[in-house]
Amino acid sequence: MTIGEITSVLRRQVGNQEYYFGTIESDKLKGVTFVPVVEQSGKTYLNEQTTEGYQRPGSRSRMRLFMSYLRDHPNAVVPPIILSGRAWRFESSGSDPNYGRLLIDGPAAIIDGQHRAGGYIALLEEAEQKRPVDFIVLVGLDVDAEKTEFLTVNTTQKGVPKSLTAYLEGSLEAELAWLLNSEDDSPFKGRIARTGMSREKLFALHSVAKNIQRTFDHGKLVNLDADTKLDYLTRYWTIISDELEEEWSDIKRLDDPESKGKNDFDFKLLELTGFIVWSLLGPEILGRSYVEGMGMNWDNVRKLVRTCGRIDWSKTGKYIGRTGEAGARAIKQDMERLLPADSSPVQEDEGH
Repeated sequence: MTIGEITSVLRRQVGNQEYYFGTIESDKLKGVTFVPVVEQSGKTYLNEQTTEGYQRPGSRSRMRLFMSYLRDHPNAVVPPIILSGRAWRFESSGSDPNYGRLLIDGPAAIIDGQHRAGGYIALLEEAEQKRPVDFIVLVGLDVDAEKTEFLTVNTTQKGVPKSLTAYLEGSLEAELAWLLNSEDDSPFKGRIARTGMSREKLFALHSVAKNIQRTFDHGKLVNLDADTKLDYLTRYWTIISDELEEEWSDIKRLDDPESKGKNDFDFKLLELTGFIVWSLLGPEILGRSYVEGMGMNWDNVRKLVRTCGRIDWSKTGKYIGRTGEAGARAIKQDMERLLPADSSPVQEDEGH
């Protein structure tokens, strides 16, 4: 039984392998594709199938990252996703044997581009924006041949420039850094730059990514999934902004046309030095507050932030001239001395 068709398709062949170029609207994409995974993720925008699966489950955070890219760049040209049309067949138009339509008798396996595909579907489901999705579909592959194509694509691709890699296909920390910039509930929304710095930005993406890795450098935290890490980062920095309200108010200067932006800051908190300090303290504060099987005790996080945050954050005060990595480590040592000796969290747990 045919479940769909795609018109305006071009047929090509290399050696004995036949393949096709086409475009499908994103509202049709989910219904005619799946990802063959070794185990289901439970958090994806795509259909997954574990029978003879060979791919890792996708990251919902990476899909949302690409969704944000699509939303912010409506004119972007995106590389096609690669499919294995296990039950797709071509019919020529008659006048041109290499031009016609694809009849779909069953879903195609996504060989490459599951996060891009998930981003298109997320954009449709969350923002009701439909986009055309370019694809290349190979036909006549068995599962072993699919695996070979998958491994070839994922082990021989040449890396893209660093800035684009960090934004789209980079490390988990780089992806989390950009999500901190784009998520509505993040205290850093709109304040992180992926390319050049501008007046309203606080930090460069690569600096944030480096310090996110430091934040979770604790045995209890390092292997948390991406969505949990994003939630913890957002809540951790929201607590810091609440507890250090006066110091955090420097952020208003970034949007004040009468100020000099960061040059008019009164405090170190929202300089990179401050970001490094709290990131270095992350393993101590979050590690002491995390309970296996229960999650993060946010009452304890708030208590520790309040306790060790009582230092002189003024740019002209005790730590004048203390900047960057060296300055941050000196400030961190003083803050650690303010923490209580008892490493166990308080008992009230708010979950995560």
